[in-house]
Amino acid sequence: MIGISKNIDGTELKVFNNGTIKRKMTYDWKEIKNSANQSKGYNVILINKKQYMRSKIIINAFLKIPLDDKSIYICHKDNDKLNCSFKNLEIKKKMM
Repeated sequence: MIGISKNIDGTELKVFNNGTIKRKMTYDWKEIKNSANQSKGYNVILINKKQYMRSKIIINAFLKIPLDDKSIYICHKDNDKLNCSFKNLEIKKKMM
């Protein structure tokens, strides 16, 4: 399992290629639960009152694509919206 450290809006995260994300707490790291918490069935992570899709954080960590890039969308190859392993994610360009 490969992990990358990320800082998003002052929040320290460890992002792993299997889709796991851990948040730095005061004394330890806590895994952020991967469950459907958004109306379309995706997992959204709240950081400083802003929502980030788990899949977008994974893509940002491993491919350095900006979190605010609206020109792309992320597809789950197996159609499981909660399977955010890096190998299951595919980037598509939005048609303008």
